[in-house]
Amino acid sequence: MKKGRKNKLNDFKKELLEIRKKLAGEVEKSRDYSHEEAEGDMSDITDDAVRTYSQQIILQLGEREREQIKEIDEALERIDNGEYGICGECGEEIPEKRLKLIPYAKWCITCKEKIEVRNKL
Repeated sequence: MKKGRKNKLNDFKKELLEIRKKLAGEVEKSRDYSHEEAEGDMSDITDDAVRTYSQQIILQLGEREREQIKEIDEALERIDNGEYGICGECGEEIPEKRLKLIPYAKWCITCKEKIEVRNKL
């Protein structure tokens, strides 16, 4: 990311903000749907079980989206601090190809794999 770094950072920032806006809208929709489901008028135990299961799925999806928003916010902070594109583990530059796929990536692929292996132990 050496050539035109400032322009590329601006492009990544715009993309991150767009993804964040989309995710925030989805989280809000999930929350609204969950409340609507909870207020519905179902009469038997089977319907209640289905409703509970649906609400759990919606809340889990919302949690994943909230986690992704947190990762995006951290990436935006790294842009502001001049640390964007630098692996948080080894300190090497994260390849631009990886950042284009996952603009909020905080680790290079090698370190990400090592972290995943460590977390499985």
